[in-house]
Amino acid sequence: MIRLSIASLAIIVIIGSIAFLLLGGDDDDNGSDVDIADYSYPVEQPEELTDRSHFDLGLTYDDYTSDPPTSGPHALRPAETGVSDLAVPKEQAVHNMEHSHVVVWYNCNAPPVLTNDDCITLRNNLAEVVQEQIGEGREVLMSPYPAMESRIALTSWGYLDAFDEFDEVRVRTFIETFECNYDPEGFC
Repeated sequence: MIRLSIASLAIIVIIGSIAFLLLGGDDDDNGSDVDIADYSYPVEQPEELTDRSHFDLGLTYDDYTSDPPTSGPHALRPAETGVSDLAVPKEQAVHNMEHSHVVVWYNCNAPPVLTNDDCITLRNNLAEVVQEQIGEGREVLMSPYPAMESRIALTSWGYLDAFDEFDEVRVRTFIETFECNYDPEGFC
C-alpha cells in the first residue's frame, strides 16, 4: 500500500512538472513577452548590453549604446520610483529598468528650448500620466534628462521611444506595453 502511494505521488509530481513547463512556468526569456506589433509608435531596440553588473553609486558609465540608455552596467541601487524634479543619474535609472520599470525622461532644453511656463506644463502633463500609472500598480520613474537631444524619451530594458511633442496616449501606451517586459530577478 505504501509503495502505491509513493508511486502515485511520483507520477503526480512528474505530470505536474511537465504541465508547469508546458504552460509557461519556465520563463527562460526573463519575462520579455513584448510584442512590438502591439505598440503602434516607432520604437528603437538599441543593441542590448548584456552586462548587468553593478558599480558604486556616484560612478559613471559612458559606453551605453543609446542615449538615454536602455541596458547595461549600472549603479548598485535603483532610484526611487515616482516623479523626480532632479535629474536621476542614468546609471541608477538603468537599474530601475533591470527591475522591469519604465523610465520617462524629458528635456526642456532640447531645441527649440521651452519657456519656463511651457516646461512646467510638459513636466505636469508627464507627471499626471506617470502618477496615474503608478496608482494602477506600475513601476515608473520620471526624471529630467538635460543631455538628450529629444524632448521626451520613454525607456525600458532594451526599448526606446523618443519624440518631441507631448502625447498622453503614447506615454500611457508605452508604460502599459513595456513595463515588466524584462524581469530577470522576478519583480513582476
